[in-house]
Amino acid sequence: MAFTISARTILELGKELISSDDVALYELIKNSIDAGSKLTKIHIQAILPASVIRRELATFPKGKSIKDSISLITKSFFSAAPKELVDSFLDRLRDHRENEAVYKAKLREAFEEFNWIRVIDDGHGMSSDEIKKVYLRIGTRSRREANSAGSAYLGDKGVGRLSAMRLGDRLRLSTTKKGEKRWSDLDIPWDLFSHDSDDDLDSIALAPVSGKVKDDASLQGTTVHISRLNADWTYEKFDEVVSGRIARLIDPFQQGLANRLLEVKYNGVRALVPSVPQSLLDYAHAETHVRFFFDKSDTDDLGPSGNGVPMIEGTVNYKLRNKSRVVRQRGAEILSLAQTTLSKRGKRGHASTISLPISLKALEDLGEFNCDVYWFNRRIVEAISDLTENQRGTRDTIRQWAGGPMLYRRGFRILPYGDPDDDWLGLDRDAFGRSGFKLNRQQVIGRVTVKSSHAALSEQTNREGLVQSDAADALTTILTWLLHNELRDLINDADEEEQISKRSAEAGTMAFRHTQEQVEDALTALKTRISGEDKQYIQRLETEVNALAGQCASLLSRLDQSVREAQKEREKFVHLAGIGLITEFIFHELDRSVSHTLSLISSAQKDTREAALESLEAQLKTLQKRVSQFDEMTGERRQTKVECDLGEVLELVLSGHENQFKRHNIQVEVEGLDDGFKIKAVRGMLIQIFENIIANAVYWLKQQSRYSGAFKPNLIIRFDHKVRRLSFIDNGPGFDAERREVIFQPFISSKPPGEGRGLGLYISRDMANYHKWTLEADSQVGRYHKDRLNGFVLTMSSSK
Repeated sequence: MAFTISARTILELGKELISSDDVALYELIKNSIDAGSKLTKIHIQAILPASVIRRELATFPKGKSIKDSISLITKSFFSAAPKELVDSFLDRLRDHRENEAVYKAKLREAFEEFNWIRVIDDGHGMSSDEIKKVYLRIGTRSRREANSAGSAYLGDKGVGRLSAMRLGDRLRLSTTKKGEKRWSDLDIPWDLFSHDSDDDLDSIALAPVSGKVKDDASLQGTTVHISRLNADWTYEKFDEVVSGRIARLIDPFQQGLANRLLEVKYNGVRALVPSVPQSLLDYAHAETHVRFFFDKSDTDDLGPSGNGVPMIEGTVNYKLRNKSRVVRQRGAEILSLAQTTLSKRGKRGHASTISLPISLKALEDLGEFNCDVYWFNRRIVEAISDLTENQRGTRDTIRQWAGGPMLYRRGFRILPYGDPDDDWLGLDRDAFGRSGFKLNRQQVIGRVTVKSSHAALSEQTNREGLVQSDAADALTTILTWLLHNELRDLINDADEEEQISKRSAEAGTMAFRHTQEQVEDALTALKTRISGEDKQYIQRLETEVNALAGQCASLLSRLDQSVREAQKEREKFVHLAGIGLITEFIFHELDRSVSHTLSLISSAQKDTREAALESLEAQLKTLQKRVSQFDEMTGERRQTKVECDLGEVLELVLSGHENQFKRHNIQVEVEGLDDGFKIKAVRGMLIQIFENIIANAVYWLKQQSRYSGAFKPNLIIRFDHKVRRLSFIDNGPGFDAERREVIFQPFISSKPPGEGRGLGLYISRDMANYHKWTLEADSQVGRYHKDRLNGFVLTMSSSK
């Protein structure tokens, strides 16, 4: 026996999938567009509220007469209802004042005749056979299969026809194909599927019938006539739908596009669908225009798959402050920033993050897209010439189109992105969590246009966004990075309003505590997987982890004195954040080492287990040594310079990354420091400069290895005695030459959350400046990749 389906299931399905009247109209519009219609007409005739008719069709209370009912109806006509329609409606009722049943039947007929919605298109139409096999089959795969083969239908789920049910209780379809002699008609009274009925779906017979003979056999198209309307279609509701939701559904940034595709009328009078005024966009205080695509301009570098190199290219322009920034990320940089970051918790509930790598195929599935975003500082807007009369008018116009970037495919919107309740890029969540919350959705107007097919970016059947996929996740992550890291940072930097506070820096210094908890959880797990004779290792490891944590905590507790001695708030921040980055790195390394040991022990023999535990203990001792080395940073006054050997300090930092170099097959070459070189510097600062640059190189070499399988990572550190210049050059993805200064600004990063805060280079340059040194990007463009720079140069021209 197979499943049986009750008829009322159709009502439930329509209710769940079509959430509002404007969405229902949109689905009917998309059906017309998919049918090849050049002009789709949406004509609405409504002269009185549906709610009044429903009330008058109900059983009359005692004492109420037909005359009373007609009197109430007469008072209920919409003020904008044409007089001739009102008179005709009342004429249907006046001759039936004696019999309530007849009166209500005539009232029902008049309501159907005078209140209706029609969607008329000149598309290819349907034959009688197609109505049976396609239109009357819910969930047909005809367009889904076509889209999979490369077509560009807006809808492919086979459920859009249920939209008519949302709008009214009766559907009459009239359609014809070019060359046919007659129209084909279909009548669907949706009340046949009532909740009051227990009938099975297959017991309700629906079939097209032969309609009128066509005057011209070349005519084609479809008319969907919906009556017994469910909503009160006042002019105010009509205007709200047309000027609000419908205006957003067809790309409003293409001036006049909606009016070229649609003819919208209310009671015979055409209403124009508004577009976003160009003068409003021109008035924006900041804007960003970015394109994601696969670059094939360099025939020597077409990416690992040969389909081109993934690239983000565009500009961020803060017109109010005359500041702009180039956005140009490429290759492995895209893989890095497109990673999905998830929160994870240890046994004690401490939050941490884990980054899930994105595949190159996911980016290829995503395909090309464009992003155009306009930001307005609503506090300072004024009247816009030829558009608004005053500040309030400008704010109202911004409000009409604001809500965050809307998502479009081939000019038609993918819901619900950019709706009032949809903060898909986290603009409000992030903005209102900060002290300066300028970049929120109420100040942002924008669109994102994707070109990928439904097969790659499929829409959910309930119109609640894209189906979750790696490609959809990559789209969201890339756009979030663009708006949060690039646009917001430029605005805040230019306004000098987002001050770096001591509190945020202090919070950063304690970030290692979360990872410490993970390490302790992992050690506990190790205990359960080893025999009694090996528990001595765990006991020693626990003691040493606690000692390491104590070292870091003690180091941080001594910051107060040195911070109080700092004269500037910026200097305090750099000192605090620099130490925080290093302590966090140390415990991340320890967490990785313990987790690796845990995986080895799960299946290893006794000798292998002992070797793994001994290796872990050795790594722990190395990390303790590293803490001891930079511990002096908190014990000395920041301005104290001592003579130190450049080669020895560099070797100290490199030895701390030795395990990473081995793990990722990174070849490191040091040139020009065999005989050492004495300089006068604050030793702790020098360690931090080297640490940040080398850690940055390691990260990007790892990303390039993921991006290109045949890649052989290397890092070359070269010292030129004559000019006292130390260069760090790696063959990773590099960075765009036009961003050589941008990358030194705070909070600029192409790394996912949890992998970096965008502070390392900023801190390193600040410390170089303290010594009157310079830290700059390497000057050789295209050393490894076209238009890219691949390293940094520290020039120590003065050591006084």
